[in-house]
This record gives sequence, C-alpha cells and structure tokens, in this order.
Amino acid sequence: MLGMKKYIQWVVVPVLLFVMVAPQGAQASTYVTSTANQQQIAYLYSIVAQLQAQLNALLAAGVVTSYVGVQTDGVDSNDDSVELSGRVTFKRDGDARVWFEYGLTNTLSYSTQSADIDNGDQNETTSFSMIVPDLDTNRSYYYRAVAEGEDGRYAEGSIRSFTYTGNSSSNSSNDDVPQVNVDSADNVDENSAELSGAVDMNDYENGLAFMVYGEDESSIDDVEDDNQYSDVDENGDDLQKVLLSSSLDDDRDFTVDVSSLNDNTEYFFRMCVEYDDEDNDETLVCSSVKSFETDNN
Repeated sequence: MLGMKKYIQWVVVPVLLFVMVAPQGAQASTYVTSTANQQQIAYLYSIVAQLQAQLNALLAAGVVTSYVGVQTDGVDSNDDSVELSGRVTFKRDGDARVWFEYGLTNTLSYSTQSADIDNGDQNETTSFSMIVPDLDTNRSYYYRAVAEGEDGRYAEGSIRSFTYTGNSSSNSSNDDVPQVNVDSADNVDENSAELSGAVDMNDYENGLAFMVYGEDESSIDDVEDDNQYSDVDENGDDLQKVLLSSSLDDDRDFTVDVSSLNDNTEYFFRMCVEYDDEDNDETLVCSSVKSFETDNN
C-alpha cells in the first residue's frame, strides 16, 4: 500500500502545482479564469477519486499484498496454558514479525508477544507457536495468526476457535471443534443482499447452521452468548435469523438471500452453528461479524 500511495502522490502533486502557479501578467484576468480553474480542480479531484478506487480494487483483489502470508493452525493445551500455532510464508527473501491475536469474541482484544523470524527465503514456509497462559476454564476463545513483512504491511490468518477446559485429557483441539467463516455480502441493493459462508463440522455431527443479520450490531455480536439456535430471539429490524441446515455432518458452503431490508442502512451479519460439545452440552460457535450498507433508494 505504501508503494501505491507514493504513486498517487507522484501523479497528483505536479498537476496541482501546474494549476496553482499562474503565469506572469495573469492578475488582470483572475476573475475571467476563476471558473476554468475551478473546473480544472474539480477534474483533478475526480482523477484522485479514480486512483483511490483503483487502489481499493487492487487491495480487494489481493494484488497489493504483504511480502509475507500467514496461516492460522491448531492449538495444544494443558492444565495451565494453551499453545497457538501458525505458519508464515515468505513471498520474497526477507524478515517477518509474527504474533497471535485472541479473545473471548471475534474482536480479538488481546495479543501475544511478537517474535522475529529472520532471513526467510522466497516461498519458504516457517511454523511458529506461542503460549497463552491464564485463560478462563470452560470458555470458548477465538484467535488468529498475524505477520508483518519488511514492507510494513500486515497479513492476517483466518479466525479460528477452541474451547479451553483446563484439562488436557478432555480438552478438544481446535482441529476437532467446528469452524465457521462468513464472506462479505454480495449483490447488495436498496432492500436485499446475498450472504454466504462456510461451516466445517470437523469431528462433530448433527450441526445446526444458521445466519443472523440485523441493524443492531450488539444484538448480532451477543448471539454467541446463547447455547442454542432456539435461544436466539428475533427482534424486528435489529435481528433476524435464517436456518440453513439442521443435520450438518461435514463441511459445506451456504448462500442465503435476505430481502425486505431498509434502504441506505447499515446491516451486520454472521453465521453460527449449534452442536453438542464433548460433554454433550449444546453450544454455539460463530464466525466474525461483518457488515454492509444497502443502497440509497
């Protein structure tokens, strides 16, 4: 991104100087040319907007990326702590700084200490792990691996989850716990949108997958505090739920069209799955919360 920003400045600044520096003897015609100057400035602003849009498109397509990529792996646990694992891949020779973000929600409020991985070769993948002590027992945690390349850009792995019981003999690794991911909204217009995501049940069966969406972010965020799909109460525009599957045993992609939305309004959404944990208790695991804004009617 730094490289793109420099490119934009190189294009725009010389043109602005051309507009602002008047030739000798132009004072007498200031009022005559002011309209033309304003039009030229407006045109230059439109060019800046186009360049910014192109940059955003490149970022969205992954063309402008970090010198490194990172992947979130599983967890190992014992009575006192959890060890998070990840992998960093070098897209060119260089160094990287890696760490993990984690928390009780997808906002990932905490971070581990970082570690430096030096002299990585292009296309080389290096595994790393870090200990997270003093976790609350019988709680579900979310985490992801993060890496920073020599270019200062960040790469983030997918958000995964695990349940920490504090007992290594009964604690399930993250590879066994269902994983839920949600994509950005597609085909958004004034009153409808297409929401999609994926669920991987891993070693669990009979999952109940569903999507929640609404105008109240806190209501969507609090869904994971419930234990069952039936505990999630719909509340008008603030929260609605859509059942996707009631007997999910494997991994599956889902897409749902939601309609009757209010125009020019921000909506929040996430996908969740209900399943019976290792103690046969109903529990929910949810994706991160994403948002979109409907078009103006």
